Amino acid sequence: MIGRMNPIDSVLEAWKSLSKEEKTAAGIFGAVDTAAKGFALWDLARTDSKNLRGPKWFWTTFIGAVNTIGWASYFTVGKKRDGKKN
Repeated sequence: MIGRMNPIDSVLEAWKSLSKEEKTAAGIFGAVDTAAKGFALWDLARTDSKNLRGPKWFWTTFIGAVNTIGWASYFTVGKKRDGKKN
């Protein structure tokens, strides 16, 4: 492993190379993404299963495991709107 960087060092080096503005944008995006994921899980826990497309266990796993696309998909695809039961 001489001469090779471990993955953590690679990430730290990449982070250090970012400008202050890029670090700020990454922090804001991370905070918004985390808040949206938390809100989606909170909303899912309070939503009746008949108002969902798919089982709750699927959406819980998908929201938790698939970063931004997980919670965005839940709100756009997973939750039924206007009382539609399809």
